[in-house]
Amino acid sequence: MEGDKNQIRLGVVLSAGGLRGAAHLGVLRQLLRHGIWPDILAGVSAGAIIAAYYAAVGMTIDDMIDEARSFLGRHLLIHCLALRSPRRLRALLGKFSGTIPRRLLQLEEASFEKLHHGVQGLGIVCHDLVSRRTVYFATGTDDRASLAEAVKASAAIPGLMPSLLVGPLGAELRLVDGGISDSLPVNFALSPGLGATHLIVSDCRRVATGAPSSGNGDTIAYIRPDIQGTGVLRSPRAGLLAAVEQGEAAVTNAIVQRIKSWRPTDSRWR
Repeated sequence: MEGDKNQIRLGVVLSAGGLRGAAHLGVLRQLLRHGIWPDILAGVSAGAIIAAYYAAVGMTIDDMIDEARSFLGRHLLIHCLALRSPRRLRALLGKFSGTIPRRLLQLEEASFEKLHHGVQGLGIVCHDLVSRRTVYFATGTDDRASLAEAVKASAAIPGLMPSLLVGPLGAELRLVDGGISDSLPVNFALSPGLGATHLIVSDCRRVATGAPSSGNGDTIAYIRPDIQGTGVLRSPRAGLLAAVEQGEAAVTNAIVQRIKSWRPTDSRWR
């Protein structure tokens, strides 16, 4: 596949990172501005949320950025409290969780198979507390969990959110935040299930482990936004939008030109 530029399958990997993951939106918006459209999206934790709402729910990146303008950290904390509260209290607490309850309903109606914006494959990473292993869910691979279950579990931070039990009796998986065991799912995106040949990797983790390598020439563009003032679980009111801008700034012209060189005949990559 290397050398056949007409068969490139471009994947975008979105790391874990909590609220820092807002920078993924800036990365994606800048890529789309340059006509670079992903064929594959693989996300974990915060990255899983953005990947799923873009590819499976069909929200635009601008829609999600607009939502970030009104999102408050307390919305997430109240939602976490609601998940651990008796059923009779959940509806009440939901009224103070911002748009989270409405967006979760949209997620329930989405699937791995019906994708938007030209995306052909979607992958979500979770961690199973029973086997203590990473569990991967992707378009066309299995039906152990629905898209909504996989995404909610991928972002279920231990201690804040309860684990999610999925799967048939006797073979249950108890899923939590996939960032525990694979916070930057590069190999997953390159695996036969998703089949990316080239990758754009957006790394919003608090601590980076260095740029990944495929061992197959120039096939990975690593983007590491310089995120200032936004933590994993805490952010000032303007912090999310600042992270978006920092994500945009990380997509330099040199990176854009390098990515476009992978598929120079694609009319979308203008």
